[in-house]
Formats: sequence, C-alpha cells, structure tokens
Amino acid sequence: MNKIVSLPLALILVSLTVACSSAPTPTRAPTLTAFATPVPLATLPPTKAAAPVSPTVAPTVIPPTLSASPPTALPTNTPTRMPTPAPTIPPGLYVTALRTDPNPPLRGTDINFYPTFLNTTGAPQNYRWNVFLYRPDNLTTRFGEATRVDSPIPVGGAEFKSGGPWKIPVGGPCENFVARVVFFDQDNRALPFPKPDGAIFQKDLTVCALIDLPNYPTPSPVPPTPTVTPGPGLFVIDIRTQPDPPVRNVEINFFVSFVNTTGNIQNQRWVVYLYRPGEPNAFGQTTGAATTFLSTIGEAQSAGSWKLSGGGPCENFVARAAWFNQDNKPVFFTTFDGKPFEKNITVCP
Repeated sequence: MNKIVSLPLALILVSLTVACSSAPTPTRAPTLTAFATPVPLATLPPTKAAAPVSPTVAPTVIPPTLSASPPTALPTNTPTRMPTPAPTIPPGLYVTALRTDPNPPLRGTDINFYPTFLNTTGAPQNYRWNVFLYRPDNLTTRFGEATRVDSPIPVGGAEFKSGGPWKIPVGGPCENFVARVVFFDQDNRALPFPKPDGAIFQKDLTVCALIDLPNYPTPSPVPPTPTVTPGPGLFVIDIRTQPDPPVRNVEINFFVSFVNTTGNIQNQRWVVYLYRPGEPNAFGQTTGAATTFLSTIGEAQSAGSWKLSGGGPCENFVARAAWFNQDNKPVFFTTFDGKPFEKNITVCP
C-alpha cells in the first residue's frame, strides 16, 4: 500500500534537516598558562563627565572689540630709569647750618654763633632770634643762651651772627650741649627754627678746655688765657627767669645757679639787681633772700619778683646777683675767673 505524506508535513521535515546540517562546530576555549600572574591595571582618576551640549544650539561667537588706544609697547631688555624729582621746600624760613667761633668752642672763651638761614618765602623777612643751649638729657629747660638780635633775612641763603656771645667758665671737664636757633613770635614765645624737612634744627656741641682737646692745633706764640682753677668760694654760673622769656607787666622770678667750692655749708643773704646796659646804677631789684648753700652745685630762687611796667617796647637789661657783707653792703657774685657774673635779658611786651 502506497503511503501518501501530506505536503505540509514534508516541508517541515525538510526545514529541520537543513537547519541541522548548517549548525556551527563548537569552538574550543583557549588554555591559560598555569600560575600566570595578573598585571594590575593603573587606577585612573574618575573622568568628569562633560556637560551635555545641545546639538541643535550653535555656540555664540563674540567678535573682538577694537580699542582706540595705541598698542602697548613691548618691554625692552634695558629698563628705563626715571629721574628722581627734587624735593619741594614749602615757603618758609629755615635754618640749615650753625657754626661757632672759636671752633671747636672752648671753656672760658666767648663763643659766638653763626646760623645759616634759608628764606623760601619769596620776600625778605624780619625776625628776632637767638641761640639757646640745652643739656642733651633735658631739651625743655634752657641751660644758657646768646643775645637776641633782629635781622632782616633776604630771600635765599644767608649767614648771621648772634647778638652776643655765650660762655661757660673754666675749671671743668668737657661738657656736651645741644644748640637750637629760636625765633620769637608775636606773643614773645621762643620757638625753634625748623630744617627744610620740617624737623627741629639743632647742633650738638662739646665745650672743652684747651688742654682737654685732642690733636688741637699748636697755639700761636701769644699764650692763650691760662686755665683757672677755682679757689674756695661761692660762685654764680647762670641766671634764668620765669616766665622765660621775660614779659613786660608780668612778675618775673629769678633762679640763680650757685657753685659752692668752700667745702663747707654757706649761709648768705643775696639779691638780684637789674641794670640798663652801660649804666652804673641799678634800675630795679628783687627782694633779698637768705639761702643755705651746700657744698655742691644748686639753684636758688629769688625771694621776690621784679616787674617792668607795660606799654613800652622791648628793653635790654643786665642781671647780676649780689650778696651782703658784714657791713650790709652788696658784693657781686663772680664766675670762677673772678669777674662779676652778668646775664643779658630782654623784656618784651
């Protein structure tokens, strides 16, 4: 009996036969080398994800802006040195130098001062001025002074001489001082001249006896004044006033610096006399004071004051201190060289 196979079933059988004949042969896995050491990979830093850019938006291009300024020059190898501008001195009256005659200054010798002024005001100036001397450790209390003088100071630089000398007595060691040039304002106050940089002008001085100066030039055939060694006595070396400078129609007190070389305590009654220059009779005086002087240097205040009446110009006087002997007669105190001590003072309104 002939078997008849249906067409659909035959087609299925043919498809399966073709699929089985075309299947790939399985691939054999590669054999790894035994004990192979794996190489570690380098650790890479995490990569920051870039911000997504929209493909539909084109980047905006900003055109460069043209500048009206010229192009900057490239630096050269050699730098250009700019000139240093000269300092500008404000308009004013200054002191730039101070010299002494003799130079160096000597004990027991009149010392004159010659300051150099610089006038940048553009016009001549009339000033009353003086030279004050201070101890280096006390720049507020004047130790001594020259004499006031009025000077017409022209425009530019000029040197002037002090109105009078200043002197310290012989018989002591070298001493250091600070000299300042001062002017007197409308209230008669003494103010120091500045330097062009604005600081107070001052000059350091050392005053010695001739024999104490190192490498001092050989004196001329005329022998200098011999150094005087003070004998036993009570001497005066300075007089100062309060107020300083003295003022008209104001009570003026006097402070006298004494030196006692007797080796003993001294009790003296003393007074200060005021003279007009060149006149033999006293113009005024203070009240007599009784003071005990120790064997040292000290300052004593006058018992009473003296006053010059107001309403006048500046006037010059000479102050002298005197003690009273057993006959109640005044005797002037002297310096170490035996000369009566005198102090020039100017009393102004």
